[in-house]
Amino acid sequence: MEDETIKSIFDLVEIIADPKIKALTYARIGLELYRIEDSRYLEAFRKSLEGAEAIEDLNELVDLLINVGVYIGGANKNSAARVFARVVELLEGASAQSRDRNLEKMIKSMLRLGILKPALSYALLIDDSRIRNETLLSILKAYLSAGILKDAIQISKELLDEPWSSKAKSEILKFHIKREEIENALEIFNTIEGDREKLIMEIAEDLMKFPEYLSKFLDALREEELKAVSRELLGLLIESPRREYADLVERIAEKVPDENVQVKVVAFFNRIGRREKAIEQASKIKDDYLASLAFGEIAMGYLRQGDLDKAIDAVMNVKDPKWNSRLLGEILVKIIRLAIEEALEEQH
Repeated sequence: MEDETIKSIFDLVEIIADPKIKALTYARIGLELYRIEDSRYLEAFRKSLEGAEAIEDLNELVDLLINVGVYIGGANKNSAARVFARVVELLEGASAQSRDRNLEKMIKSMLRLGILKPALSYALLIDDSRIRNETLLSILKAYLSAGILKDAIQISKELLDEPWSSKAKSEILKFHIKREEIENALEIFNTIEGDREKLIMEIAEDLMKFPEYLSKFLDALREEELKAVSRELLGLLIESPRREYADLVERIAEKVPDENVQVKVVAFFNRIGRREKAIEQASKIKDDYLASLAFGEIAMGYLRQGDLDKAIDAVMNVKDPKWNSRLLGEILVKIIRLAIEEALEEQH
């Protein structure tokens, strides 16, 4: 870009009346010049900072410097870190509420730029417990995104209160799962207390591609947790039945006697074609209605396969009158269709 053009732009910026807009405009121009490798970006950033320091209102100055720091960070993170350090100096004279709010905003900007270490030290200056813990958790996530596990673990163990500490553990646990470090993930899971229900299902879904580890994970659950997650998991497995999960489903059948779960076990085995196993499981269900659902599922499987004799045998175990009637109706319609097809074939 021609020197005269840049000079004209700088001159035009000088006529901007609002000092905040002028400072931000210089910062934005500086970033654009940096992108085209024009050394005058340094002058633009210098003018931006000089203009910002002329603002007398503390809150306005702090807010402006944070925004200017973001633009400078697009060119040089170390320079941006110095701007943010200046913000912290200014906030020493602010009220606790103002300091906490501005530190939170500044740290979010630092994390977007990938300036992590100073962000951690500044987070510890926040008085408000909720804001401090939320901010520390955000920093922990940023460390994990950068693959820096050691510092993330330190934050989790030493700096966070509950429930943020448990949330941090769950983030670290997911980090291990993504890296297929399943044993480490399970070890961390066993240390998590409190409300684990949502996390359990998230972990289980992440482990779906590792049936053997999913089985170990289920072994680590409490009785009620295992029952709840088994219902959810079996729902997913019934939608997309795959034979490699057969051992896992057998394990669930052994460990969870709840008959609602057992019906889902029957459905899974029926849909992967293991109907003898499905019948074996269905025969153990004592509740008439649930047993009817289980044998009805088996009957429909045989019916889809065209095995009418076995479909009828299965229907005989369906005690629920409505379900029994529906299935018999389906079978009779199937029989008449087959008879019509045979008659048409004979005519031709």
